[in-house]
Amino acid sequence: MSTIIKKAKAEFIRMVINFSSDPYHLMPHVPEAEKWAKKMLKKYPKADKEIVLLAVWLHDLGHYPIPTKIDHAIRSEQRARKFLKEENYSKDKMEKVLHVVRAHRCKDVMPETLEAKIMAFCDSASHMTDTMYLDMVRVDEEGKFPRTYAKMERDFRDLAMFPEMQKELTEIYEAWKTLLTAYEKIDL
Repeated sequence: MSTIIKKAKAEFIRMVINFSSDPYHLMPHVPEAEKWAKKMLKKYPKADKEIVLLAVWLHDLGHYPIPTKIDHAIRSEQRARKFLKEENYSKDKMEKVLHVVRAHRCKDVMPETLEAKIMAFCDSASHMTDTMYLDMVRVDEEGKFPRTYAKMERDFRDLAMFPEMQKELTEIYEAWKTLLTAYEKIDL
């Protein structure tokens, strides 16, 4: 792992520690996204490894502190820019990383580069191979299931950037739907 990626990882960990809580469960989420990134980088060796791995550690920097009305992808892009400038990262590569960070949600900015598509995929795939959906339904007292199902549908949609990988994750996606339906029936 290059020095800049190690520093980005430390910056991410510092952000969570400084908030002194992790309500979005980022400490397990981001390493899970990194696992997916490494898998995808093997499948797509033309992608810039450093850009993708930097974005993995910077893409959720905007989550804390909360609450905020600013989308976390926008805050993450702002904080990533500040971090990369402080590290004297090259302007050309910085702009590539910032696009990947901003586009990871496939919301107001869509992924245009291979690296951005990989990051968006890894973010969504990591939600499916971690406990995020179950964590979401446990956070609030009521009304979480429709939001969780909608998030799961968006994640599955975003996997379609790599149709062969979306197909590979379909069984997990279906299993999550079954699990959440059963969990919802418990009415805790």
